[in-house]
Amino acid sequence: MSSRSSEFPNVFVLAIDSLRADAVLGDEVVTPTFDRLAHAGVSFRQAVCTATTTTPSFSSMLTGCYPPKHGVRGLQGYRLSSAVTTMAETFAEAGYRCYAEVTGPLLPETGILRGFHESRCRQAYKVPFFNWREEVISKMRSYAEPWFMLLHIWEVHRPYRSPPNFEKRKDKAGYQAAVHATDEWLAPVFEAAGDDTLIVVTGDHGEQYPSSPLQFQMLRVARRSRRTFRLGKWFPYLDNRFAGLEIGHGFALYEELVRVPLILSGRRVPAGRQVEEQVRHIDLLPTLADLCGLSCPEGIDGRSLKPFMDGAALPEEPAYMEAVGVKLGGDRIVGARTPEWKLLKAPGGKKRLHRLNPGGAPDERHNHARNESAVIRKLDDYIARVESTGVVAESGMTSEEEATVEQHLRDLGYL
Repeated sequence: MSSRSSEFPNVFVLAIDSLRADAVLGDEVVTPTFDRLAHAGVSFRQAVCTATTTTPSFSSMLTGCYPPKHGVRGLQGYRLSSAVTTMAETFAEAGYRCYAEVTGPLLPETGILRGFHESRCRQAYKVPFFNWREEVISKMRSYAEPWFMLLHIWEVHRPYRSPPNFEKRKDKAGYQAAVHATDEWLAPVFEAAGDDTLIVVTGDHGEQYPSSPLQFQMLRVARRSRRTFRLGKWFPYLDNRFAGLEIGHGFALYEELVRVPLILSGRRVPAGRQVEEQVRHIDLLPTLADLCGLSCPEGIDGRSLKPFMDGAALPEEPAYMEAVGVKLGGDRIVGARTPEWKLLKAPGGKKRLHRLNPGGAPDERHNHARNESAVIRKLDDYIARVESTGVVAESGMTSEEEATVEQHLRDLGYL
């Protein structure tokens, strides 16, 4: 590994698609590479993503803004508002050379690659496991310093892929095998980044998976029944129950979908600290700017987490969230979360309030909205404040861009 003493640290942001928090923070999956990074840096134990769909989630990560402000409210038809400043633009203005290696739906047409000097959107499916690794390592070692790199990888996304020596499964075991293999195969990438590089590891959202092959088949039957028998029209209660059995992401704001790992390690990061307070993806841009001594864009929704990293306190702030996946058919679920409560507002205005039981298992089955009016008002007001920011500039796509994105989503199996 190289050592350096430049004024600015190199910055490497790794976003692993569909990586849920308990896959890294729990004990069921062996992840020694992630564990070493966490022990050498700061692990945020309660990090919350903004959206359970890739493109809106990245838009918030890379701008520090919530969706009403950056304008990306789904996978189709939205382009990042020109009035918000991206993470790449922030670092480029400070003299960094910025690179992006992404995959899945993160096409240039979305606008989220704005500010990168070089970017590549790789094929997601039907490619060998980690087929990108050697080229990325070679590029990383050739970068002129200081550099900023965003690497988005797809190996943990359904259908779960793993190296040839792993059994291919479509259930919990398949997901966990993909996470374990990804942890192992990433070790040379972190080594290439260098000891003095500021490293970030997170997931863009979590994942919901069947616990066994039998449950996977049952879920397929439930999905087919909803479509064939039009349960939403004739049996709405049963349709809602079956909808709750969905797998993947984007269709809900369950804890396993909104909680993601967040690890910062390397240069300018204190070692061996765990932060239990709730933090948000929108806090990543101001935190990195703070650690690197850069000016942060004005008017963003996030804040620097450096006080937490230094052992100090910050006032508690809720997290705003959206579910806008294709499975919702154009509907949107919005929510606000604190460590104790999560308020969800589904289409039609129905509200659900769930008790999260910090330190224990969250209760997402019972609705406490009727008995907790003060909590409802607080979180409802927060949602209203976020939504009032509105899109500050046109964020739509041209018809040609929309056609390109739609075809790409069909190739990925979303449509």
